[in-house]
Amino acid sequence: MAVQDKRRSTFIAAAGILVALVALNTTAWFLLRGARLDVTAERLYSVSPGVRDLVRSLPEPVRVDFYWTREQGADLPQIRAYAQRVQEFLEEIVGMSDGMLELRVVDPEPFSETEDMARADGISPRTLDASGRVLMLGLTVRGPTAKVETIPWLDLSQEPFLEYELARRILSVGRDARQKVAYLSTIPEDKPFDPRNPASQGGKQVLLQQLDLLFDIVRIDRAKPEIPADAKALVVVQPRALAEPALRAIDAWAVSGKPLVVFADPWCEADPESRNMGFGQTGAGTTFDLGPLLAQWGVDIAKDYAVADLGFATRIMYRTQGGQVMEMSHPAWLSVNKQGMAGDDPAMSALAQLNMRSVGAIRRTEGAKQSVAALVSSTKEVQMVQTMKLGFFGEVDRLVRDFKSEGKPVDIAVRISGEIESAYPAADGARAKGNASIVLVADADFLDDENWTGLDQTTGTLRTTGDNGAFVTALLEQATGDRLLSGLKSRGTYQRPFERVEAMRKDAESRYLAREQELKDQIEKSQMRINQLQRERGGSGVDASGVLVLTPEQTAELEKLEKASVDARKELREVQRSLRADIERTGTRLMVLNVIAWPLAVAMFSTVWITLRFRRQRGGAGASKGGERKP
Repeated sequence: MAVQDKRRSTFIAAAGILVALVALNTTAWFLLRGARLDVTAERLYSVSPGVRDLVRSLPEPVRVDFYWTREQGADLPQIRAYAQRVQEFLEEIVGMSDGMLELRVVDPEPFSETEDMARADGISPRTLDASGRVLMLGLTVRGPTAKVETIPWLDLSQEPFLEYELARRILSVGRDARQKVAYLSTIPEDKPFDPRNPASQGGKQVLLQQLDLLFDIVRIDRAKPEIPADAKALVVVQPRALAEPALRAIDAWAVSGKPLVVFADPWCEADPESRNMGFGQTGAGTTFDLGPLLAQWGVDIAKDYAVADLGFATRIMYRTQGGQVMEMSHPAWLSVNKQGMAGDDPAMSALAQLNMRSVGAIRRTEGAKQSVAALVSSTKEVQMVQTMKLGFFGEVDRLVRDFKSEGKPVDIAVRISGEIESAYPAADGARAKGNASIVLVADADFLDDENWTGLDQTTGTLRTTGDNGAFVTALLEQATGDRLLSGLKSRGTYQRPFERVEAMRKDAESRYLAREQELKDQIEKSQMRINQLQRERGGSGVDASGVLVLTPEQTAELEKLEKASVDARKELREVQRSLRADIERTGTRLMVLNVIAWPLAVAMFSTVWITLRFRRQRGGAGASKGGERKP
């Protein structure tokens, strides 16, 4: 009887648990539908903090039309799942908008009015197969006016950028006014054709296209610099060959205390004017000229030196002087991650990576009273190199081979605050004073499309590899006080290297290049020895047919040279083989740890825990029976 009661109780408990699970899942379906958990290091798939304020602060409602042909995409699992994620993401933003954002989901069935409506809105159909099946997956954003922004095709590979692209379009159609920003640049906005890169395209820089959508950008003529009085901020890009009126205008703006953002590059490779300087392994560059202004701001940037940083070096494919193509870390092309960004600055909080080239080092001048706070810094593995080594005579392998760390990081971007004095006295000799609000960045190359964006030739969509554009947007958002842009960023594909593997590669590169240089030195010394023996012989060493005739001494020297070369190249191959072997061993250990060791550890822990629990339960049951009295 007791056994039957125990079985009945067990059955009822199991049934109760099953019913509770079904009820819990049903409740979660309605209450937690669309909920997501983002465990990426850079929070790549979480809604940015400023998006909630953005959609709630719209002056009038904005509508998003999401087009998705469900039936046509039903047999495409990846596309179907992506479309579902997009819809859930849109519903999540609509839910936090307090009614200021509306969502309409449209299924543009073939040969229907909704399909005609989708085509009229600019949605791009994609042909699936030879039968003519057409798939549509895109969206439009409509504001209170007739302005419409469209994403013709939502590409799966561009999912990390969905929030950025959507927020940008909502801002474009939903805002009644944009903040005015003055913009002075010596670099043309339109990209010229680059003969070094036949695949490059012309047109306006992507950054300027984005800024034109988000702000009212007023271009300043450097010949007649008239900055609008109602401008909220001034941006100066690579000031070069500026006349005194332009420098005076920048100086007066800085002294007035209004926000100023300056990009001053000691070696700007993106400047088209640099092509007149000749071509080299890493191109040529122009330098900035701010006259006496930097000294008045309490900082200095050496014009003939650039930062080489092995810690943030970018991996590139490089052709050595000997014609060998190899992957190498470029010390002067930096991929700055979170470690190099000021974590306590709001403009940097949402960023993950900045791609920079041949940057300068910003140093506080002796006796300066201004406050200079770093926004972007190098690692400790840094060396200052002459900019001429980056131009026509530049060799990446030589930069790596000759690298000697100074052991102290340098600042690349800073905030300058505190009292400053005008660099230009008035007619009575007095100099105006004010409180500075300046952001100074010792690089202008990172604004160029090539360093942070690219066009996907397959999908025709824009992809980003860094937060360069988001960095500029965040600076201007702070400068103009426009909180609608707070936290807006593009989430791209960032470098996530294995630090230990990268260290092994850099160590192997140093050994390889050092040994390669030793080999070249041996060859050069041997050649000099052959020439010396030739002179001592007293003849030309060429027979009647023009063939070089070697003396026994020269022949022996050549044999020694060949043997030394063979031995050195054998050693180089061993270095490369050891590198590959070390990397493979590291990968194998990681695989064993993640795939075998950890699951086994969890399984063993669970088994031990369940066994101990079962034994305790049995022991408790036995003690209860032992304590019962027999009638």
